[in-house]
Amino acid sequence: MRYLCPSFVALLLLASAAHGADALPSWTDSAAKQAIVSFVEKVTEQDSPDFVPANERIAVFDNDGTLWPENPVPFQLAYALDTLKKATEERPELKQDPMVKAALAGDFAKLLAGKHHDGLLQIVAKTHSGMTTEAFEKEVEEWLAAAHHPRFDRRYDQLTYRPMQEVLAYLRANGFKTFIVSGGGADFMRVWSERVYGIPPEQVVGSSSRTRYELRSDGPVLIKTMDYLFVDDKEGKPVGIHHNIGRRPIACFGNSDGDKAMMEYTTIDNPHASFGMIIHHTDAEREYAYDKAPKSSGKLVEALEDAEQRGWTVVDMKRDWNQVFNDLSVTAIDVLLDPDDVMQTQSKQVNARLRAAYPAGFPLDAKHRPHITLVQRFVRTAELANVYRAVEKVFEDTDLSGMKLEAFKHYYIPDGDTGLAGIVVRPTPELSRLQQAVIEAVDPFTVESGSSSSFATTPDDLIINPALIEYVQAFVPQSSGEKFNPHVTTGVAGKSYLDKMLDEPFESFQFSPAGMAVYQLGQYGTAAKKLAEWKIEP
Repeated sequence: MRYLCPSFVALLLLASAAHGADALPSWTDSAAKQAIVSFVEKVTEQDSPDFVPANERIAVFDNDGTLWPENPVPFQLAYALDTLKKATEERPELKQDPMVKAALAGDFAKLLAGKHHDGLLQIVAKTHSGMTTEAFEKEVEEWLAAAHHPRFDRRYDQLTYRPMQEVLAYLRANGFKTFIVSGGGADFMRVWSERVYGIPPEQVVGSSSRTRYELRSDGPVLIKTMDYLFVDDKEGKPVGIHHNIGRRPIACFGNSDGDKAMMEYTTIDNPHASFGMIIHHTDAEREYAYDKAPKSSGKLVEALEDAEQRGWTVVDMKRDWNQVFNDLSVTAIDVLLDPDDVMQTQSKQVNARLRAAYPAGFPLDAKHRPHITLVQRFVRTAELANVYRAVEKVFEDTDLSGMKLEAFKHYYIPDGDTGLAGIVVRPTPELSRLQQAVIEAVDPFTVESGSSSSFATTPDDLIINPALIEYVQAFVPQSSGEKFNPHVTTGVAGKSYLDKMLDEPFESFQFSPAGMAVYQLGQYGTAAKKLAEWKIEP
């Protein structure tokens, strides 16, 4: 009789349900959401009269106010102001400059006045110009790691709009190539665009200036200057698209009059079916509400007036978005037992064998580390430090060095012509007590449920299948105590091959734990991101 592990039954349910999942769950069932889906369907279905070949599916996105907020000031200005404050401490004479005075006094209206925000450009020149590109990238990353938004008290790169992240992922899943086309500095955005949006630096079009090459004693460098400034805003956006992309977009997303020319270029007399969307900031409670009189940038008057005539879809943020930002308050965790080298070696040998028979299977590596799950729960993110301390106490109170475990057979869960295989570990009273101790230790910090944002995701795989969320919710009643089925996953192979492997004699072997760890769960229940670990001292 083959051993059926409930956790892997759940994983197979996840895989089978993936195609039916809502790609835009943070959107309400409104006309705006339907407009996105209808457009994507008509340009990607082969039999559609509006079908567009994949190489011509170009989508462009403004950044400030479209993919993340631009209030109380654009985030690059916040970076420049923080950098300016440090610079004036080292060079007090800078404080005599009128624009520096305005910046330090918080007179953003003065900085943002003029067609191209002339005061801001002067501040950027004082804080950016003369740096090597490598030094600039390092400084931006350090700032992002430390600086917090004054209202939301989160890192700036944690304030992307989740509904727009879903649109990016949805478009890419349907063969679109996504670009940022923003008035922000190209070099500034390229530092983090791939990590934050899944958009590589070569697909970022922004304001830029001349970069100077030098060969120094320690190697070649590029020096930032403010010469030959190109401002990628308003009428500059179509020009930037032409120079940097070389194809006319068929989809455009923006939020202000600064995006109007880009919207026109995308949708007027385009030989392909096209789509324009304007994000209207109407939610003062969850974000900001503005159009005619924004606090900083993002004025929206002309584009809003033209929207109906041009057929552009207008998003009412308050009405059309269920969620604005990622919910960072809950984390999905896996508290696991890390096996010693004996099990690591055995499971990797089996994995190599399975991959030789089925190359499409996954390797056992840092993202698929062999382990025994003790418990999976949703916990309050703010309490993670307490979770670590609680698990550490269980680790210290348990003599794991003396624990002996027995692996006694292979098993697999069939899924069509393939199966998910593993090594079954014989349950013991000692192992069950450890599981119960961990469950009790983390229980004070748990919550009933979470969302996709509770998991470790990638920009192209943002949506966690609801079946996994339900599985974590029900882990304790369904997978602990008498229902605890310890196992180590080994890989995937064809059913016929796995049947032969299960018919072979299995030589039982003993192994021991090497430690314990807490991971953040990822898609399909993987231990995706290590949060804390404790090793048994030799």
